Amino acid sequence: MIDEERQDLAADYALNELDPYKTGAFEAELARDPELRALTEELCEAAASLAHNAPRRLPPPELRERILASVRGEAIAPSAPAPAAAAKAPVQSGGVSILPWALAAGFAITTAALWFERDQLRTDSMNLRQDAIALREKAEKSKGRIADLSKQVEVLKNRDALAQVRLATLSAQVDAYKNGKVLIAWDPEKQRGVVQFTNLPRPEAGKDYQLWVIDPKYPKPVSGGIVPTNPDGSANIAFKTVEPIEKADKFAVSVEPAGGVPSATGPIVFLGN
Repeated sequence: MIDEERQDLAADYALNELDPYKTGAFEAELARDPELRALTEELCEAAASLAHNAPRRLPPPELRERILASVRGEAIAPSAPAPAAAAKAPVQSGGVSILPWALAAGFAITTAALWFERDQLRTDSMNLRQDAIALREKAEKSKGRIADLSKQVEVLKNRDALAQVRLATLSAQVDAYKNGKVLIAWDPEKQRGVVQFTNLPRPEAGKDYQLWVIDPKYPKPVSGGIVPTNPDGSANIAFKTVEPIEKADKFAVSVEPAGGVPSATGPIVFLGN
């Protein structure tokens, strides 16, 4: 890309306004830089076109007086005929002259228009870049807000889920189990629950604890499966019933043959609603 300084030099070169030293240096630069050479050729063509199409105007009346005054002032110089030649120099066929300032003015207008367009493009590019930055910042803020909303929705879902979960503390129905505790959490929407045993006596050999859910829809309690216990009488397991539950009215724990049974047969040792 051609910088502004070299663009100015190209314009001065096209107008023949560079001194011999700068002209030589610039022409050497032209030989090395094809892009600069192309720009300079365009400017030279524009200058020539402006010179060819510049309006022809008659010289102002006072010009004659200035030329005569110049001739009188140089009459004593050895090169006296020179003023007459000078007086004829700017005159072309038809008695009219091309004013140098017309060429310079026209070229200046063309150059100014190019520079204005370049500056306008630069301004537009800067504005677009700023708009892109603003859009990117808005997008980042939107992502942040969406993430916050997602978290809030998740919290609300969790709250709603917790609100639907039913907690039940079962009471011992036999004195031998009065020091034990049974806690049940039941999620009716997901049809699953968690049972926790604390300090229950170990069942006899060949026996297991079995969990039951009492739903008025069914004539008999619905099995929630056996509950294996640890040596210290504790347990904490998830369970699902063998039948869908519409209303978990009560929960119970009984002692059944190892592996469990389809219907409760043993003593109910814990019960609660």
